[in-house]
Parts: sequence; C-alpha cells; structure tokens
Amino acid sequence: MPKFEYRKADSVTAAIALYEGYKGQASYLAGGTDLIPRVKSRLSTPTAVIDLKGVEALKTISRHGGSLVIGANATLFALKNDATVQEYFPALRASLEATSCEALQMRGTIGGNILQNTRCLFYNQSLAWRTARGLCFKMGGEICNAAPGAKRCFSNYCSDNALPLLTLSATLAVSGPQGERKIKLEKLFSGKGKNPFTLLPGEILTEIHIPLKKSQGAYEKLRVRGSIDYPLVGAAVSVLGGKGRVAVGGIGLEPLVYDLKDLEGDTLEEAADKACQDAKPVANAVLTPAYRKKMVRVLAQRAIRKTMQEAK
Repeated sequence: MPKFEYRKADSVTAAIALYEGYKGQASYLAGGTDLIPRVKSRLSTPTAVIDLKGVEALKTISRHGGSLVIGANATLFALKNDATVQEYFPALRASLEATSCEALQMRGTIGGNILQNTRCLFYNQSLAWRTARGLCFKMGGEICNAAPGAKRCFSNYCSDNALPLLTLSATLAVSGPQGERKIKLEKLFSGKGKNPFTLLPGEILTEIHIPLKKSQGAYEKLRVRGSIDYPLVGAAVSVLGGKGRVAVGGIGLEPLVYDLKDLEGDTLEEAADKACQDAKPVANAVLTPAYRKKMVRVLAQRAIRKTMQEAK
C-alpha cells in the first residue's frame, strides 16, 4: 500500500475543508471496497484519504417530501433490508441482493457503488503489469489496449445499483466547495474513460432521492462467479403508472437507458432489441464481446418479462 495521510471528518463541511487543504490531492473514503483495491494497485495515489464514515448524516434512510432519501453512506446490506425499498422498489432490492457477497454488502455503500470507477481487463491490473503492457487512455496514454486503433477509452461502468436507480428516475444531492446542487442520475456520467463522472473537484455525493411511488421491477445480471463478480452485463426494469424504463450496464462507459411508453409485447421486445443493437462491448472482460452483446437482449428480455408478470 503506498503511503498517504489518513484524516477523518465528522461532517460534510469538515470533509470539504480537508479536501481543499490538500489542494485536490485527496480522495474521499466511504466503504472502501472500490478505493482501497485501486490504491493497492496504484490506480489511485492520493496524498490523503478523507474518511466519511464518521458523518452520521450520510447514513440515514428516510421518507421526505414524497421521496425516499438515502444517505450516500447507507450500506447495501441496510438498504436491501429496508422496508420501503422492499415494498416500493423491487428492481433496486434485487440489484442490492445481487451485488457481491453479504460480507461486502455490509461494508460497501450505495454512494460508493454508484461512484465506482470504470473497469477493464487491461486496466485493473498491477502497476508492473500495466507498465509492461503500455499505458492506455485511462492511464494517460494514447492507446486502448482492449480495442487497438480506437480513439477513446472502452472501459466498463459496472455498478449494479445505478441501473435500477436510473429506471426509478433517481436524483442525486451533492455538496462541494462551490456549494450544494442536485442532478438527475443520468447527468452524472461524462462518457469519458479517464474521468467517468461529472462531479466537480471536491464534491461529495450526499443523498439519493427516489420518488416514493410503488413500482414493479426486476434486475438481471451476467457474471462468472455468483458470489463477488461485477456485472459483465446488467439489466434493470421498473414500471409504474403505466410507463416503464429499461437500463443496461456493464458494457460501456455509461448505462444505456430506454423509456417504455407503451407496455405492449411488441414494444417491449423492441426495447430489448434496441439495447442489444446499441451495445458495443469490446474484448475488455473475461467473456467475449459477441456473447456479452447477445446477453444484453437476453437479460433485458428476462427483466421485462419478470416485471410484467409481477405487474399482472
């Protein structure tokens, strides 16, 4: 583990002040299930790590103003066992159950799952391995090791939980040196491999807001190992008020999202077909691009069928 200073904050304001004191060379720590492995591999080398676990306000789950308000440091385990999540948001509940293993669910946070960095078979390796192979776009180089000749990064955003949150029209509250703001979850993604999120320097994700309306939904995930793997493809569907949304991830820099305005069978099949058509996986995971592309349609269809059966 490379050396860094460890600082602990007891409020969001204090955390931001610490970040500014390190002139942007610090990283925020929540559950640590994404950051710590990245630091060990020298994918991230902060001067300081600012621990947010002491900020009690970030751990709450409550109803407020017609929304379920989830603190970014709520653990995945606490969230999947929350009565409101179980009653109102089955797609989110299914994704939480499918995320890693129960031991890591007790450590990992919903904010960390949303903000986990993009992944690639050629990027998530040791420093010696990466140096020998050659630095890619995501590491500041000028090539893509997964797609030779490509002009951009093709790493994968592999959050399980962001997909159902997208189908539920979630919004995010963030705080930073410039103050507080809210953004729609879909506006979080930059589409750029090196910096995959639109958060400004020093900003902290503080809350996730989900409209408090009962939905039907499902989540499907492709992985090799059932206990701990990231999604090689993920598909979430939520339906409420006669309308629905499909979100597909794990196959590019940001999720693909489709609105379902007509819940008839042909239209639902078209959404699954469109997702498969739009998916452009490359050889940056342990399964072949052709197989993962095919599974986009299969998983989207499964999630849609489960959702529609539940809605009957």
